[in-house]
Amino acid sequence: MQAPKGDQRLIRDYNRGLVVNLLRTDGPLSRADLARRTGLAPSALTQRIRDLIDEGLVTESGKRESSTGRPPTLVSFNPDYASAIGVKIERTRLRAARVNLAGAVCARYETDFDPSPEPSEIISMVEETVEYLSDARILGVGISISGFVDTINGIDIYSPILGWQNVMLAEPLADRLNLTIHLENDVNALTLAEHWYGAGAEFRNFVCLTVGEGVGAGVVVDGTLYRGAFGGAGEAGHMMIDPSGPRCRCGERGCLEVFASDQFLKREALRLGFADIDQLEQAARKQNAHAMDVFEQMGHYLGIGARNLVNVLNPQAIVLGGERMESSDLFWPAFETEVREHSFAEAAKDLEIVPALLGEDGFLIGAATIIAAEFFQLPTERTFR
Repeated sequence: MQAPKGDQRLIRDYNRGLVVNLLRTDGPLSRADLARRTGLAPSALTQRIRDLIDEGLVTESGKRESSTGRPPTLVSFNPDYASAIGVKIERTRLRAARVNLAGAVCARYETDFDPSPEPSEIISMVEETVEYLSDARILGVGISISGFVDTINGIDIYSPILGWQNVMLAEPLADRLNLTIHLENDVNALTLAEHWYGAGAEFRNFVCLTVGEGVGAGVVVDGTLYRGAFGGAGEAGHMMIDPSGPRCRCGERGCLEVFASDQFLKREALRLGFADIDQLEQAARKQNAHAMDVFEQMGHYLGIGARNLVNVLNPQAIVLGGERMESSDLFWPAFETEVREHSFAEAAKDLEIVPALLGEDGFLIGAATIIAAEFFQLPTERTFR
């Protein structure tokens, strides 16, 4: 009895996805390699490859050297088949990039805006940015933003940096652009990028801790980004360090962000008579003892936050990234000392502490990767979000 057409289509799409994902992660491969690893019959595999070459998603890429017989033709994934656009909305700046299916940035765009912008202003800005960056085949737009994000409905529930609450972003942009739009917490986006292409690629369990305008954490558990029950996992910047400490912009007192982010550096720079963080950093590099002490304190408190995460989650690694990493040499020693000397011994024994590899581009690459991940999903898998 012949299988229903719907089942045949599902099987065909599933097999297509198997081939594409193998070539993406392990290619180039020969047809014989693909047949062996997918379990597909040679005739079925030949047809899938032919279809994918016609589509432009894979290409033939030369011959493999062979000591006996005819050298097999290799097949490669074509990362330039399509692109996604990744956007990061910061406190006073919007950055964006067109990113191919291998995580490479193909084009960039950047524009500034005033603090506490109206959502309508940012929506229009994102629309203009996407239209500027769009190419022949755009799969969608991933938007990374700070704070508590409802990824299912595309709502920025709460962003202290922007002063937003319950702002719908995905739906109005999808209506205007006629593209798939996904909204994600910015640190989760960076974590995803580091997991696919960067410092987290070799770990199944790690925490990506970021430091800059705020402090955040992305958590990967058993190879999967963990968002929590309602999308709010990883708000490490708002774990309490000192209940009598300075008030955080979230309204509470003594949050980690107050002691280990740019907020702390700005406050201490002014206290010491420096105009801004840049002057504070320059003084520290000239061996000004007070300025050096500020960065050491920052590293110490950031380490307290990290060791709390290590003790709770027992990750294989801490990946440290974010905008303030340009100053990491000034706070890294105190940070690592705090983590290694004060985490539970077994939790810290084999812990790796490594810098993020993708820099600030990681936020954009990660936002685009949210779209790419959905494109690469097998039809039997759950929705990526």
